[in-house]
Amino acid sequence: MDLDLGEASVIALTLEIENSILLIDDLKARKISKRLNLKYSGTFGLILRAKQEGIIKHIKPVLGKIRNTDFRFSDKLFDIILEQAGE
Repeated sequence: MDLDLGEASVIALTLEIENSILLIDDLKARKISKRLNLKYSGTFGLILRAKQEGIIKHIKPVLGKIRNTDFRFSDKLFDIILEQAGE
């Protein structure tokens, strides 16, 4: 599969570091990571985990800031993450 150099590099690095978790949002890179049995999470998974761990109190303001960037995600995903966070 054709990957961006950045995604390919981070996957290669993850293969070299034991017990690492890959933070990646690119769908192609996630599919490859899954095939390679790598542990991975996306940006929203990381934000949700931060709330669950008590690092942040609310995720809605964080997601709102992300929404104002060029990071693409659906309203449905926004609602699902808020629901999982209990917001």
